[in-house]
Amino acid sequence: MTSTYKRRAIKKMYPKTNDMLFMQPVSMEAKPENEHRSRISEIEENSLLTELPLRAGRMSRLRLGEELSVYHMTEDGVKYYFTSHVLGYQDDSIPLMRISKPLPEDISKVQRRHYLRVPAKVEIAVQAPQFHFTAVTSDLSGGGLSFVDAGAYPIETEQEVDGWILLAYKSGSVDHVPFGGEVLRVKEPGTGRNTVSVRFTRIADTERQKVIRYCFERQLDFRNR
Repeated sequence: MTSTYKRRAIKKMYPKTNDMLFMQPVSMEAKPENEHRSRISEIEENSLLTELPLRAGRMSRLRLGEELSVYHMTEDGVKYYFTSHVLGYQDDSIPLMRISKPLPEDISKVQRRHYLRVPAKVEIAVQAPQFHFTAVTSDLSGGGLSFVDAGAYPIETEQEVDGWILLAYKSGSVDHVPFGGEVLRVKEPGTGRNTVSVRFTRIADTERQKVIRYCFERQLDFRNR
């Protein structure tokens, strides 16, 4: 692919000023009535400024840090999907919402509903009928977490577990987030310690939103370093 052709392909994938964006907050159930629509007002280097999104004909202010599954449609009817986050609001004569601008490699013709995963060391408790212990996570997202244990507990793939996550925010507030999950993987990295990956299967939307907020704060920390 020539560089000129590649640039044209990337330009086609990107939304343009006045394009309509269709947004689905990942903390909400994927239903048509939860879809938000917003028109792009301005494109900045690392963000998009949009009109306040409409949901069922009413304006709404999405929460800071809310993760969004977004798509826009080209003139020939092709949908391009990407994931974004609410960065803030600009309250001038016309109030606008600022969301993160995707990288070219993050735009796809296939919808991928996923959550931002960040490295994070937070305390968790994990329990099942066979065990009950505390651990520290390796990474965290709105969809699950992973942690390392010394292999002292009979953790198995597809096992159902319950637990809580201790989250401390920049503001100084602390949350204990309860969850239920399924063990996806138990792998030994060669050190005699198992890396355990857990997918959330039972977590309230309000509790998942707390995890997403924490992950967003962590991402901002990494960007500002």
